[in-house]
Amino acid sequence: MREVVQVRAGVAYDCDVLVVGGGIVGLSTAYAITRAVPGTRVTVLEKEPGPARHQTGRNSGVIHSGVYYRPGSLKARYAVRGAAEMVKFCAEYDIPHAVTGKLIVATERDELPRLHALVQRGRENGIPVRELGASQIAEYEPEVRGLAAIHVGTTGVCDFVGVARQLAEASGAEIRYGAQVVRVDRRAGLGVAVLTGAGDVVRGRVLVNCAGLYCDEVARMTGDEPGMRIVPFRGEYYELARPELVRGLVYPVPDPAFPFLGVHLTRGIDGGVHVGPNAVPA
Repeated sequence: MREVVQVRAGVAYDCDVLVVGGGIVGLSTAYAITRAVPGTRVTVLEKEPGPARHQTGRNSGVIHSGVYYRPGSLKARYAVRGAAEMVKFCAEYDIPHAVTGKLIVATERDELPRLHALVQRGRENGIPVRELGASQIAEYEPEVRGLAAIHVGTTGVCDFVGVARQLAEASGAEIRYGAQVVRVDRRAGLGVAVLTGAGDVVRGRVLVNCAGLYCDEVARMTGDEPGMRIVPFRGEYYELARPELVRGLVYPVPDPAFPFLGVHLTRGIDGGVHVGPNAVPA
């Protein structure tokens, strides 16, 4: 017989808010809720044995400035504000980070109009952007050559795993690791009950789906139909054998024919430099 998890009237809730996913989105959600409404009982369910085991702990570590986004858009506003808040958070909790700035370099003449457009976009977003001629590039990156470049001052890098751990601790939420969601029962006005792979039932008044690449699957468990399927891609990087050749971050001018930022060089907080990525189905 199929097991059914039910929420019944009069049953005590284990928490007020149940968050699915222990990456940076789920943990920052828990952190924000407990800061906004002290006393709210928040439980985070994460299927892995620790935080940030997926995208959060496997990205390039870059704190993006928001220079690429349309001025006035939510992406632009949140990226600019979020970059400043991330640096502040890392400084407050002594999490490894650095505001390195980055170069966006044009190596072909047909890239120059797009580079200039980024200057205008960055300035409209309130981002410090400096235009550089070919001879000025060496001020920031002596080993880089190009026709022109811009320096974006607010781009940085940080330890996102460290950020996730600190969010978990500072939130005061109950974090349950090794708790994979396998079934959700949702009843109008009665909250939700979640069955985990270990056989535990966790009841909450509200569920927030922060399951990353599995958000579509979790949404369907709740009875919703998101109308889309997440198809994950991953990037593969080389590691530069001579990291001293790169001081910070070096990017190409984005090509509008491709939905990615192109191959770039990223100096991480560990001092290593990654070169890439490609993009392949995961």
